Amino acid sequence: MTRRVLAGGVVWLCLAGLAFAQKTHINFDKSANFASYKTYTWEKSPDPAKGDWNQRVIDDVDKQLQAKGLTKVDSNPDLWVVYSSSMRTEKDVVGAGYVPGPTWGWDNGISPAANNTYYNKVGTLVVELADTKSKQLIWRGSVSDTLSDKPNKNVGTLDKAVTKLFKGYPPKEKK
Repeated sequence: MTRRVLAGGVVWLCLAGLAFAQKTHINFDKSANFASYKTYTWEKSPDPAKGDWNQRVIDDVDKQLQAKGLTKVDSNPDLWVVYSSSMRTEKDVVGAGYVPGPTWGWDNGISPAANNTYYNKVGTLVVELADTKSKQLIWRGSVSDTLSDKPNKNVGTLDKAVTKLFKGYPPKEKK
């Protein structure tokens, strides 16, 4: 019985590690000429992060865009950049499996073990880039991750999330 519970716990930890990994989604206009975009400016966020987090998001995205060769300007940009953020609570119910014991109406001697319920805060960041001439969205990326109760850990999570989000920017042309 102890081995089953231990094995179930190990399996749950492995699955939890996969479930809590950063999830990114990227979509872009395949006809857009990303090499022609050299400058950008920020548009006001419809759902900005609270407090100091707003500036942290902007600074992290700025760092990534500038590393990709784009320059932030005050007028006549090639791209508009906007972001939105959200938080939600996810409920995970994890069962420990089945254990030998008395059952009601069944004669197999196996009973369900207790379930554990966990609540996690999940943050999502969406960054969009739009062409200022055509006024069309050309690139959209989103990243979600479980948030910690420790603010310093969340700063590192944000840095990693934005880096991961822009890892494949600009999109490579398929040949």
